[in-house]
Amino acid sequence: MDIKQQKIQLRKLILEKRDGLAVAYRIGISEAISDRILSMNSFKQSRVVAAYVSFGSEFQTDIVINESLRLGKKIVLPKIECSSRLLSFRTFSGNVNELLSGRWGIPEPDPEKSQLVDYSKIDFMVVPGVAFSKQGFRLGYGGGYYDSAMSSLPKSSVTVAPVFPIQIVPDVPREAHDLKVDVLLTI
Repeated sequence: MDIKQQKIQLRKLILEKRDGLAVAYRIGISEAISDRILSMNSFKQSRVVAAYVSFGSEFQTDIVINESLRLGKKIVLPKIECSSRLLSFRTFSGNVNELLSGRWGIPEPDPEKSQLVDYSKIDFMVVPGVAFSKQGFRLGYGGGYYDSAMSSLPKSSVTVAPVFPIQIVPDVPREAHDLKVDVLLTI
């Protein structure tokens, strides 16, 4: 089986398992992992935090986003740029009226109500994904958006993946362009 097929199979398996987790369990795990993120020195020292608005059965990012804003950090959220097939990161004030339903129905910043922020300004990034190896290699949703984004960050930036235990697998099929996160957080 080629690597693309391996990725498709693993993605399907883990998404089915993650979708099957009880909502209360996902919320509880998200709260516990959020506390760990907020206590990280790299988070405390950061000024610009890239996060994402949770979608479906993903880790719930609302605590990290809201606490970042409360602490005076700049929150930036991803927007898929269809023309370039890249992610841009745009400011978010916490007002959900500043979000639009983007590609695949994922909430993203309205370009008319947000400002573009250069990758060079991001010093902490919360990274989504489907499956992760213990070494931090990730299997995303298949678009390559976050591999490209992570490769554009300054070397001093810290990438963190908050994950439910069922998302950690012995090995993730990967290609040369597949990057790993700096920190994998679970309970």
